[in-house]
Amino acid sequence: MENMGISQRYLLLSLNDKGGVAPVGSLRIRSFLIASGILELIMEDVILLLDNQVTVNQELPKDKEYLRIVYNRISQEKSVHLKKLARELATNRKLFKELFNSIGDTLVDLNVVTKTNGGILGHSTQLVGGQEYKKNMVEQLRAELLEEGPVTTDTVVLSSLLIGNHTLKHYFSEFEEQELKDKISSLRKDTINKEIFAMVDGISRTITTIIASVG
Repeated sequence: MENMGISQRYLLLSLNDKGGVAPVGSLRIRSFLIASGILELIMEDVILLLDNQVTVNQELPKDKEYLRIVYNRISQEKSVHLKKLARELATNRKLFKELFNSIGDTLVDLNVVTKTNGGILGHSTQLVGGQEYKKNMVEQLRAELLEEGPVTTDTVVLSSLLIGNHTLKHYFSEFEEQELKDKISSLRKDTINKEIFAMVDGISRTITTIIASVG
């Protein structure tokens, strides 16, 4: 689990029981998957985000090849506005499918899930399994956010994404979810977390705007 990036963990925890993205709320889940990829590349210093403009900072590492679609879109221009980037990737079904499959294939390679074809015509990719990995991820989130002790940046980012896409309720009770949100609020007061929350909030606001405008 330690060798998974933010977007890989996000995708796994966002899959429905059939191994795909449910039609209801799918735009929100798709949009926050884009956000997870952007955040992961920022955290690895591969891209930079400044004043809502995204630019390439270095070559894409081989171990982040599954985010090539996001990286290439940014590298096509010297600088691309965050909203333009996120909107294009989230609303273009072909691009999103490529990203979904790219990240999903890494989960298959890690023996986390099995890839099958589903849907009415069998044309949609489904990533089946991964329940034990999901359980371990949720337990890690629970341990860091609902118990005493340090909270990693990865946990702050992943939990914020799951709050944003409304899937947190699938893994935590209503009481736990509120406690978790309260812990996130308290972490905001720590100056150490100021930069990471500013980045997450900025991207989340952009995603929320896109969801509202697309409907």
